[in-house]
Amino acid sequence: MALKRTYFAIVVLMTIQHALLQTTDKEWFDRFLRTGEACKSNTCRLGDSTCECYLTIDHALTMMYRGEGQPAVLLKPLKGRAVRFYNETEFERSREDTFILADGYKPRIVIVVNGRFPGPTITAREGQEVIVHVRNLMHTDSTTIHWHGLHQKKSPWSDGVAFVTQCPILPGQNYTYKFNAKPFGTSFYHAHIGDQRTMGLYGPLIIIPKPDQQISSPQVDNVFIAIIQDWNHDDDEDALYQKMLWGVYDSSGNLVTETKDPSGARYSRFKCHSGLINGRGRFYRSSTEHNEVPLTRFEVEQNEDYRFRVISAATLYPFRVFVEGHRPIYILASDGFEIGKTEVESFIIHPGERIDFLLNADEPLGTYLLVAETLEVYSENEYHAAEAIIHYKNADINPNPPKVTARTCDSSGSTCRVFNCPFEHFSSQQNRKCVSFNDVESNDPNSNANEVKSNKVKEMFFNFAFPGEAGYTPGSVNGHQFLPPTVAAYAQPGLVDYTCEAWNASTICECTYSVTIDIDNKDLVYQFVMTNIGGGAGWSHPVHLHGHSFYVMKMVFATYDSDGKLTQNGTQDNIDIICPDSKNFCSDAKWRNESWVEGNHPDLNWINPPQKDTIIIPTGGYVIIRFKADNPGVWFFHCHIDLHNTNGMGMIIRESPNNQQPVPDKFPKCGSFLNDEDDGGDDDGGASCFSATSTVFTESRGYITLNNLTIGEKVLSMNKNNELHFSEVIMFLHRDVHSQSVFLIVETESRHKLYISKKHLIYISDSPSYITLRPTLAESIRVGQYILGTGILAFLLQEIDK
Repeated sequence: MALKRTYFAIVVLMTIQHALLQTTDKEWFDRFLRTGEACKSNTCRLGDSTCECYLTIDHALTMMYRGEGQPAVLLKPLKGRAVRFYNETEFERSREDTFILADGYKPRIVIVVNGRFPGPTITAREGQEVIVHVRNLMHTDSTTIHWHGLHQKKSPWSDGVAFVTQCPILPGQNYTYKFNAKPFGTSFYHAHIGDQRTMGLYGPLIIIPKPDQQISSPQVDNVFIAIIQDWNHDDDEDALYQKMLWGVYDSSGNLVTETKDPSGARYSRFKCHSGLINGRGRFYRSSTEHNEVPLTRFEVEQNEDYRFRVISAATLYPFRVFVEGHRPIYILASDGFEIGKTEVESFIIHPGERIDFLLNADEPLGTYLLVAETLEVYSENEYHAAEAIIHYKNADINPNPPKVTARTCDSSGSTCRVFNCPFEHFSSQQNRKCVSFNDVESNDPNSNANEVKSNKVKEMFFNFAFPGEAGYTPGSVNGHQFLPPTVAAYAQPGLVDYTCEAWNASTICECTYSVTIDIDNKDLVYQFVMTNIGGGAGWSHPVHLHGHSFYVMKMVFATYDSDGKLTQNGTQDNIDIICPDSKNFCSDAKWRNESWVEGNHPDLNWINPPQKDTIIIPTGGYVIIRFKADNPGVWFFHCHIDLHNTNGMGMIIRESPNNQQPVPDKFPKCGSFLNDEDDGGDDDGGASCFSATSTVFTESRGYITLNNLTIGEKVLSMNKNNELHFSEVIMFLHRDVHSQSVFLIVETESRHKLYISKKHLIYISDSPSYITLRPTLAESIRVGQYILGTGILAFLLQEIDK
């Protein structure tokens, strides 16, 4: 017995010493690059306070095996295996499982995480501090990582959106994210710059709930992850974006027309060749003939229940998901939030969404397919689907199963229920019934719809669409094509130009569009009416709100005929909503019935409305959501179709700017370098800074100190031509860090900046109206208030330290 104890102690000691061999970040990065895993084994467990992980981002080629210290081997698919191209010899299954295959068509560049495509799963426990170190080894590309679904409370700078919450991670740089693992459920991480998600920079992020909560099971054992992507095996993300803008042509030079969904709603120009599940899929050369790529496998035991966490990392297309030979399946959760167990034949998942379903493995032993078909209507000689194998343990496996037999619903004797359609119904001939988020209830222990009941609801309309004149119809929100800042907006708020002066209801402008909510940090309730109407409608948009989840209070569709097609003039701008602009851009939409304003829509769902963070806005329709503004930050709000987002269909929500936390010490900042010789050299564009007791020369009173200066006086200054002149002071802009100089003023011509005392009397307003002006001391001003200048009201953009 003593010998056994000694032996056991030695084993434990050796294990611990082995774990401690990696002592530097580089050693940890290199270790996980070799193993393909992500997180330290002594973290992320039940009872651990932290979950620490390392992600290395790099490029790789599909259909190539790169053995350590050996020449690369070209691969090809053969009967459900990946074999050597030249002699067709097979590899061990464990090694084959690490191959980057995509749809096996030809070698194509992808972005990998720790050498894997998609990236490794990060699994943390609810409430843990998640620490993720990111290393960018790409030679030419910058990147960022967004933790999709996590709210980033008290860590808004870790949200991972380029030029919104951080500067991009440059090639060769490392970056560490820290955030709290909330809420629990199925989420994922992905790139948030350009269209890198299209290239494969994504991976699952699973937050396991705390024990003893009343939630659906299983949660840990008998759980599979299926992350879906639509795949184009010809082009990289930049080529795909250009083709969306200017067109896709076949080998004969003919313009390829856009596909549509069963209702007639359009998809943008992105040719889907194949679908992938966990990075693998088969390319169908015809409606039945595929190229025999090995698929992802899930092994089940008969009469056991299994939870599938399905994640859509798709670029553009929604997928209808079902399991061959298994009816029904049961919806358990959406976007990580539990909903009442809902029986369906299949469900539709849109880019950015996550849906958990329960499978009863109660069919005869054998090999079945998990199938995700795009929702496109295409020619009879095509087939676009993602597939994975579900194999019953103890049964012979067919590694190269045929395409599933087309399933019909009319032969089953009952209507097939399809969850989460982007339209109201299928054709009556299909005997399918759409089940929407109007039809399900939250079953989440953290849901509390009472928190968004209020008599003081702030209502805002946002139209996600492609309005504009012929030849210029960019993606936009309320007619604003989003122009990303050139700085990190959260860390450098005073350097972001949020003005959109060129916009009106009948124009499309390019600017950094934003709205400010909950200025005084009172946890106000907001009701967003997200529309997809007017002349820019025609495409459905999955919209994602960062920093929050929301309650789905109502989904409203356009009108359809019995064949499930959109009817002419059946969009909601002809029914519930009015668009007052002459061009039908619907950038300033309102309720047609004025009694509905400020949260008084008569048909909201107050019976346990479901919670989500990504929701499809059907073409011609609208969705009403509510949330409490309880998370100060700068949050991106955008269509989750990569190509639409890059084209400008996004905006910034600036929440409680007075109460946003300071960024960590040494937080990186960025910006343009103009090399202007006239630039005074500080961060605000070359401004001259003076103390409140400095003396200036005025036109009317001669020499005075700055603390005696008033708006409207003319101060002797110098313009860019080095000419002396008197320049009128027109506005206060923000507080400054100088101890004696608090408020900033700007001259009309020279743009030099001067400071005045915090005891200076100014006039302010809470709205852009002269009627509500009131006098106050400068030290009392708050971000979001309007300050009286000469003939204008200036909006206060930034507050720094006193």
